[in-house]
Amino acid sequence: MVFCSDFGKETFMQAIVRRAVLPALLLIGGLASLIYGAKFHFASVVEERERETTIEVPPPFLPPFGEASPFGGPPFRKEVVKEKLLVTTAESEPALVREVTIGGVALTPAGALKRTYSGKAPSLCPT
Repeated sequence: MVFCSDFGKETFMQAIVRRAVLPALLLIGGLASLIYGAKFHFASVVEERERETTIEVPPPFLPPFGEASPFGGPPFRKEVVKEKLLVTTAESEPALVREVTIGGVALTPAGALKRTYSGKAPSLCPT
């Protein structure tokens, strides 16, 4: 039988490229993707905030004669009104992953991310 002596053999440079350079390039590409995701990728998170506003409420209607004076009536009363606002903020990927692990962010049925707390973040260990 006759065998070809070069069949199945590769040169030294081909072996280096196949076994060292390509895996190194894949590793560098993976690290670059990880760094890009950690530094430059942001996700929108909806947060519910409360805002207090002071408004002046006019007095109820009084007839012009009788209890009310024609030169002025009872003063306007001030009342504090609380309203809830939905504020969208951009969170970085590492901060978002941390908040998901402590239960600070949940997925709504509509598919948006919503913060589950207001004010101070929950602690890592509830006990």
